[in-house]
Amino acid sequence: MDVAENKALHGIVIPACPAILTQLTNELRSPLINSKKIASLIGQDVGIAAMVIRTANSPLVGGGRRIASIADAVKMLGFGSLANLVNEALLQNTISTQGGALDRFWDSSRYTAIAAKRLARVVGRVNPETAYTFGLFHDCGIPLLTQKHPEYKEVLRQCNDSTDRVFTDIEEAAIGTNHAILGYYLARTWGLADSVTLGILSHHDYAQLEDPRNISSEAHRLIAINVMAEYIASTHLRTVQDEEWLKARDAVSVCLGYVPSDLDDIADDQIYQLDEALNHGEQEA
Repeated sequence: MDVAENKALHGIVIPACPAILTQLTNELRSPLINSKKIASLIGQDVGIAAMVIRTANSPLVGGGRRIASIADAVKMLGFGSLANLVNEALLQNTISTQGGALDRFWDSSRYTAIAAKRLARVVGRVNPETAYTFGLFHDCGIPLLTQKHPEYKEVLRQCNDSTDRVFTDIEEAAIGTNHAILGYYLARTWGLADSVTLGILSHHDYAQLEDPRNISSEAHRLIAINVMAEYIASTHLRTVQDEEWLKARDAVSVCLGYVPSDLDDIADDQIYQLDEALNHGEQEA
């Protein structure tokens, strides 16, 4: 680790990539993907396997299909979706705190990822599974800061309430680093695509959505989709709405090629679909 990186991390240790994820990634990148091998790798950890099956059976992911095994998950969901479920399970297992302090965070991350995947199908030019990965990992620096800095919850409240300051600037002023930097290093350590890692690093820099700098067009679209997905997820979950969508809305419309009112219509439709999926799942239960 060089001096600049050590300073950016501000004494926070980035969790190493779990061995099972490295093995799974290598298998998925093989020209001859072996579904039995993939199922076997996931099945080596009972906790991860159970979480994958439980998540796959949710109405928002499995669409009402009942999945009883990892082999069923491979057949029904496909390799890309399955890899994202494993990423989610490993991320939660790796970054954890005592008690349920992060339950709301994980719910927000999951629904943001789901909304991002759905939005990618609507607006195009981004792989939906990549959008899901971005939504899942974009804020993964937040629990790392929560563990390191007891005062961070108050800093986070200030970030969410601010109508004019950049989110990460407030973090920098208070604790000397920010969650986007930590998320970038974790995503890079875990071997995620450059468009995801660099997008995470810049996901609160909305000015560059209108004036692209330094990162790919895919990364810009991932950032834009994710900001919108966060708004959809927070509205669906009835959590306190932060100011980020209001800050980013015009820049997102430029990046994605929609007028703001059309984005509002798309968001409203996605919120309705999430609400209906949840209600349908509750009725089935």
